[in-house]
Amino acid sequence: MDVGVVIPETLEEARAHIAEALERRSWITIAALCKAWYEGRGASEATLGDRIVMVKPDGSIIVHGHRGFKPLNWQPETSAITVAIENSMLVLRALRRTPREILVLECSSVYAILIALNPEEGQFWMYVSEEEVREAIISDPSIVEEGLKIIDVEKPVEPGFVDLYARDKNGNIVVIEIKRVKAGEDAVKQLLSYVEAFRAKGIRARGILVAPSITENALKLLYLYNLEFKHVDLKKLYLSSAKRRARFKQLTDYI
Repeated sequence: MDVGVVIPETLEEARAHIAEALERRSWITIAALCKAWYEGRGASEATLGDRIVMVKPDGSIIVHGHRGFKPLNWQPETSAITVAIENSMLVLRALRRTPREILVLECSSVYAILIALNPEEGQFWMYVSEEEVREAIISDPSIVEEGLKIIDVEKPVEPGFVDLYARDKNGNIVVIEIKRVKAGEDAVKQLLSYVEAFRAKGIRARGILVAPSITENALKLLYLYNLEFKHVDLKKLYLSSAKRRARFKQLTDYI
């Protein structure tokens, strides 16, 4: 990765470096004194304070304060980012069209800018993947529901492939969609499309979305379509095998 650090003497100099870096789709980290406003799925405001702002090559933006690990503001894969000098402030605007969101940063001082080109992607492994969650449910269907029996895996239906095709203790067909991250509205719509495919063939089917958590809007949509949600504890699944418990024990030796 090619890295350069700029200590701008003026806001105009900072603007020019940031604008060029945005054009080159660089990985940009900015240390600045700024305010932040956000409007979209909700609304928020951060008053003037020292922030670390990160703009990734895909347009994602993260704004951090000096405490905690959670960002104050964030926006995934923006549609457009602009930077300008307005009223003696450096103003960074990030617009996302779908869903419509806007994040505005007003910086009175820019302390430093780190610009990185050609980052090495590297590899990433999840300790519990969707496939592992699926295998755990196959081994112990009671994770989802007592009396559940798995009939098929990756069963093809017209819209795609059902993660798990099962039957409950009352003989009803159960369609299970698995997510290892917080489930959103797209996951609900995906599950609904599978359930409706079976119902169109005259097969009475229940739909269960299995995930570690779910957004409020997704949960409302789930209940609207008479579908179900089952929380799955990823940490519990991770510690469930002897091998993983041994690995965890080794890690605790350092604590």
